[in-house]
Amino acid sequence: MDTIVYIIGIILLIYFLITKIPGGIHKRRINKEIRRLKEMQDRTKEGVIEKKDIAHLPGIVQNWLIKSNVVGSQWKTTVHIKQKGQMRLDPDSEKWIFASATQVVGLTEPSFVWQVKAEVKPFVYVFGADSYIDGVGSLQMRLLNLIKVADVKGGPKVNQSSFQRYLLELPWYPQAALNRNMKWKQIDKYTARVVMNHRGVPGEAYLHFDDEGDVVYTSAMRFKDTDEKAQLLECIGESKEINQMDGIRMPISVNVTWRLPDKLYTWFKVQIFKLEFR
Repeated sequence: MDTIVYIIGIILLIYFLITKIPGGIHKRRINKEIRRLKEMQDRTKEGVIEKKDIAHLPGIVQNWLIKSNVVGSQWKTTVHIKQKGQMRLDPDSEKWIFASATQVVGLTEPSFVWQVKAEVKPFVYVFGADSYIDGVGSLQMRLLNLIKVADVKGGPKVNQSSFQRYLLELPWYPQAALNRNMKWKQIDKYTARVVMNHRGVPGEAYLHFDDEGDVVYTSAMRFKDTDEKAQLLECIGESKEINQMDGIRMPISVNVTWRLPDKLYTWFKVQIFKLEFR
């Protein structure tokens, strides 16, 4: 009996060492990126955001920023988001897996760090990190926090796709729309386009609104993959529920969908359960 207990103890120790040590290295890298993200933010703007601060924007965008309570709120530099939801990793599968994630976003200097934990099988997890810092995008996925499933950083396709994600998610942090380097244009009664070149990375996204001024969905062209054959595909964030988080009205439940050549592929159903502007 003592021998069996000893063997089990050794197995558990080995498992701990091979998973926790790489996990610790991964966590230190993420924390370094978050510190860098915070250091880059412009902290010169203080006080309350007023109507004069949105006067340069098209009417439809002004209405959105008023509706979302950005006007009248305090200038902030970052937002911290906690998410939960379901992922579908294969467009030909109907299997959904549970995922939880945290995200830190820069409001004055476009940037984000997103971490996710997804249960692919009972007690078998994939840990991932997606970031955009200093104009460079990166993506890393590890099975059991040990085996690399994906590890890419930099390059035109990765950088473009990461920056496009930042623009797609503007409804979660609408203050970022006040960035003077963003060029907004009203396309029609319900649509606005934002264009920005950030550190040499081009970006363009569309925000679609309803009659009340809430965001119905966002869309942008992104690279779903990063290999040589990867093509630009439309990525859509569809608002499923609107509510108020930390004083700002926003979509708190969103379906993320790729428009593939032959079908729509909804791969992430995400819900925000905690959000704080700092």
